[in-house]
Amino acid sequence: MNIKYCIIIFLAALYTHLAYGQTVNSKSICNDEIFVTAGVNVPMYKGLESDAVLGIHYGHSWYNGFGFRAGFQYSPSVANVGNAFGLPVALTWRSRSRSAAERLDGGLAGAYDAADYDPYGAHTSGGSVLSAFLVNLFDRIEFHAGVTPGYIAGASSDVSQESWGEGFRYYRDSWTEKPNSFSLTADAGFNLNFQVWRFDLKLMPAFHYNILNNYIFHTTTGDSVAGPSNSSTQPVRWFFTFSGGLAFHF
Repeated sequence: MNIKYCIIIFLAALYTHLAYGQTVNSKSICNDEIFVTAGVNVPMYKGLESDAVLGIHYGHSWYNGFGFRAGFQYSPSVANVGNAFGLPVALTWRSRSRSAAERLDGGLAGAYDAADYDPYGAHTSGGSVLSAFLVNLFDRIEFHAGVTPGYIAGASSDVSQESWGEGFRYYRDSWTEKPNSFSLTADAGFNLNFQVWRFDLKLMPAFHYNILNNYIFHTTTGDSVAGPSNSSTQPVRWFFTFSGGLAFHF
């Protein structure tokens, strides 16, 4: 038997055992949760590196799926400026929880689709089948939109220089100016929840728009003999975050 289909059968048997062994089933309603997150914050501009972002949050959901969440988050660096703190507040809407049978059906369907995918005669790997199975096991999906007021403690970044070509004759200087310390972003995203008893594993992609003028990215290129040849100034407003989280429902 093909190894990919052996993986599917094994995962189906394992998941069925775990799902029916839960003391809190997927139909249970837990209106409150507290969760911690860790991920990356990516400025959507060339020349700026991604940074870590950490958070702790509280969320509440009503029976119609609507709710809210609030929390605290910290990033040691954003756009080369250090120590950014935020208090995210958002409105949320979550879908109903899927039953164990629905989750299993979704996982197996995703795995079979991945196993049958055959572009240009190249079969997918067992790892691709496993990934497709796991991604489709989510219990529910939740959307959120809100704002994050915050404070940026670091100063404008120092000038960094890159050199290249003809004995490192040509160079590029870059730095980030911080006009304001207080920040405000508009946020929107979603998360997939994978329930195990009263715990949720979360995958949380989101986009963020910097409303206030907190980061201005400067670059200068030139010739060490002839001097600067070109410079640019770019406000940094768009960010993308991808985080993972662990929640406890109560």
